[in-house]
Amino acid sequence: MAVHPNFKGIHLLVLLLCVFIQTSDAVVKSDDDELQLVNDLFTNYSKEVRPVKEKESAIVVKFGIAYTQLVELDEKNQVLVSNVWIRQSWNNHLLRWNSSHYGGIKSINVDPKLVWLPDIILYNNADSGITSGSMDKFKTKVILNADGTNTWYAPTILRSRCAIDIKFFPFDDQKCDLLFGSWTYDGLRVDLWNMSNGVDLKAYMPSGEFEMIEAPVKRIIIKYSCCPEPYPNLEFTLHIRRKVLFYFNNLIVPCFLITAFALLTFVLPPNTGERVTLVITTLLAMTVFMLMIAENTPTTSDVTPLIGKFFVASMVEIGLALIATCFVLNIYESTGPQSDVPRWLQVLLLDFLGPILRVTRPKERSEKKLSSMPNNYTHGYLPIYPDSNGKPPDGDVNDPKDVIVMTTKPGDKSLNSRDFISSINDNNVKYRGNGNPTHDRLLEGINILADRAREKEKSEGIQEEWESVAKVIDRLFLLLFLATVSISTAMIFLQRPSYATM
Repeated sequence: MAVHPNFKGIHLLVLLLCVFIQTSDAVVKSDDDELQLVNDLFTNYSKEVRPVKEKESAIVVKFGIAYTQLVELDEKNQVLVSNVWIRQSWNNHLLRWNSSHYGGIKSINVDPKLVWLPDIILYNNADSGITSGSMDKFKTKVILNADGTNTWYAPTILRSRCAIDIKFFPFDDQKCDLLFGSWTYDGLRVDLWNMSNGVDLKAYMPSGEFEMIEAPVKRIIIKYSCCPEPYPNLEFTLHIRRKVLFYFNNLIVPCFLITAFALLTFVLPPNTGERVTLVITTLLAMTVFMLMIAENTPTTSDVTPLIGKFFVASMVEIGLALIATCFVLNIYESTGPQSDVPRWLQVLLLDFLGPILRVTRPKERSEKKLSSMPNNYTHGYLPIYPDSNGKPPDGDVNDPKDVIVMTTKPGDKSLNSRDFISSINDNNVKYRGNGNPTHDRLLEGINILADRAREKEKSEGIQEEWESVAKVIDRLFLLLFLATVSISTAMIFLQRPSYATM
């Protein structure tokens, strides 16, 4: 017998309706079970009562943290900002049940205001809020298990005090503690224990500034002067190491280059006029870097950071370079016939150190011999031509009385006009005339010019010697300061811990 198609649709609709009713009954039954469980648990229950069977017993609270992020380490204020997940667990025998009586429910989540909570706080809290650092102020749900175990998980941002050791900054390790404990319950009423042997770092997000080395936990018992009872605390120690690359690129290398630029003052010629300006500019630049360091380190007089020693040493070296530059410039500008270079200084600097430092000594100043005449004249007689046309004032050019007699030896090298003038009135030149007043005036003028030429030559020779002395001292200071900078830099940075790397 064939079934009408309309009856098939009716049968399917009835079947779906039955399934929906049964499912709704199960959901309602489940909701009823949980509601009944909550009512049964919290009827005649007080969260103010410590959940122990005997009043002398202590409730065991297990505490742990998962460290997820090192938000900031404020070295200036010595504050560590951390993103952590707090984990607390204890057993409350007043909130246990038989899961078979409540539809197999093994756990429920309830508001933390309904149950007893341990008053765990962060002892070294650095936040200014009234409730900051309290681990019992979270709003996340508390998980109640059928066996009476209460578990409470909550994320939070902690601001804790951290004593910063800047001795090896920026090659430093820091150990920051997170100290947790009950504020009002002593160890005889709340026994605090750690959940694991250290901080959970599985969810840790690496920091760009610090490397996490380890994070152990230690349980310590403290007895205060006010109270004879023991107070158990958990001390989580975060061992972090600073990554040096940022400071190396932005502080150490620029400082070293600035110091090297200051040493270039000994390479520049003394007559450039910018040597002192260069050193003063580099000194001001170092001062700016020192201010940057001071802004990022704690205000303390106990120890000087390693990079601070480096900057101070560099500033002292640049200051000494400024003094040395002024000294060299003063020597370079020393001129005049009254300031001859002392003989011992000539021997020490020009004869001994000069060749070593590749500084050429000026030619020796000596009385020059007039051996030949300028303008194609040789040894013999020099006619006196006062006029530009080459004619004598009177008399014949061949008159042997109207000549200057040159007594130089034949074969000497020709003299230039300067050498010739400087040789006049020396023993090599004599005047022989007929007593003509014009000739006498000419000779007197030549003598004056010769004296001036000799004085100028002597002054220039002295100046050249002092300039050579200044060059030798410049080279000597360059090598001395280069060695000083290299040795001081090496001595300072060799003090860094062996684990520190660039």
